[in-house]
Amino acid sequence: MVWERDVTVENVCCRVVISDEEDALLAAKAAGRVIVGYLGENGNGSFPMAHYLVETMEAANERYLERVVRREKGLPWIIGESMRLRLREFTLGDIGQIPVEPGDRKADRVFHDQEKLAAYIKSQYGFLEYGLWAVERKEDGRILGKAGLTGFDAEGRPELGYHIFAPHRRQGYGEEACRIVLDYVRGEYGPVGVFAVTEASNEASVGLLQKLGFRFRGSECNGVRHRYALAGPCC
Repeated sequence: MVWERDVTVENVCCRVVISDEEDALLAAKAAGRVIVGYLGENGNGSFPMAHYLVETMEAANERYLERVVRREKGLPWIIGESMRLRLREFTLGDIGQIPVEPGDRKADRVFHDQEKLAAYIKSQYGFLEYGLWAVERKEDGRILGKAGLTGFDAEGRPELGYHIFAPHRRQGYGEEACRIVLDYVRGEYGPVGVFAVTEASNEASVGLLQKLGFRFRGSECNGVRHRYALAGPCC
């Protein structure tokens, strides 16, 4: 079986071909189409030519296919928006807007190096489909900081991460960006717990977490860092 869907991303219409037939997928790929392999509910078939697979046609909904098209066309996926902000994946063109700040850790250097950022986009976004995302101000496209998910604990709970660059702090951008992340978690993972770890001395970060509904859960690293969790499920 072969299904075709037209998906419009940034005013460009792309034809997506979904099929459980290898020949059809190979032909569509050769023609420049975006392809998705259809496994069926029994998971039959192997489609090495397709980067994306679905078990049911219901899974190939508009949101999923937009993500596939963006991945295949190298366009940043939009995580969500608020009145002032857009949260999206980083692109290589963002490097010039990401300042080097005192206290930057090894993980922060990824966003200052073109080769490392390209690898991050490919592996972190493309494979894991989560990470730290660009906090973009909608009115002028300026990158104000980073926010997103930095990983999952043993119980499958996502960790919230956030960092607003120094010139843009104390303007409510951190809270606004984190609420977009929490909305994303609710839509993507359902009512799961969310946690965050921050320096015990970082009063601004602690205050932000409390505004978001997080509560202190315990100390780590001999009290240097504190762990917070949402008072209830992210729902």
